Amino acid sequence: MNCAVLVMSCAERRTALDATLTRLAQTGWPSTPEVVLDDELGERRIDRIHRTWRRVIRRAAAMTSELVLLLEDDIVFGRFFVENLRSWEPLWRLPPSRAFYASLYNAGRPFIRRQAADRYLIADPRSVWGAQAIVLTPATACFIDTHWEEVDGNPDQRMPLIAGRVTPIYFHVPSLVDHAPEPTTWGGMEHSALDFDMEWRAAATPRRAQPLAG
Repeated sequence: MNCAVLVMSCAERRTALDATLTRLAQTGWPSTPEVVLDDELGERRIDRIHRTWRRVIRRAAAMTSELVLLLEDDIVFGRFFVENLRSWEPLWRLPPSRAFYASLYNAGRPFIRRQAADRYLIADPRSVWGAQAIVLTPATACFIDTHWEEVDGNPDQRMPLIAGRVTPIYFHVPSLVDHAPEPTTWGGMEHSALDFDMEWRAAATPRRAQPLAG
């Protein structure tokens, strides 16, 4: 399984970004993430955030990896983050269309179905928000970019709404990441994962011996 990492940030959050990159490295992630910085064009922070997320999506669409992990810059990872992610069943059965979209952070949004044995729930795209840690395929990122202007809302709402046209919106349960205690750049509400446990570890299976490449 080959998974690239993109982290969205801005110059004023360098300290938070560095802390997140350090925490990711401490999990044993096998490659160096690529950081996409706000270009600082425009006065309104929210407009800059929208534009930066669009750049992140376009970069994800251009990746040659099987999967792309999109991260915000204020993330805490579980101790067994890499092991838990590489063992997640939905990642091993991508459809021929390569359409896939999942969140590793659950803030308690409504869901349609829960599949406890495979550690996921299916969310209603209309009620999803948050983009703390998103796993998607380059094909899905390309689809999101193509249809970006067809829906309204902030990027964390647009992305699942558009992706939901071609794939279920998965949430890993329990959450594999949580928010670090950092203030938002645009004044949004503070929130945390509903079910994050730093020490949670999935039960071992033979598949878990397979590597997660960067």
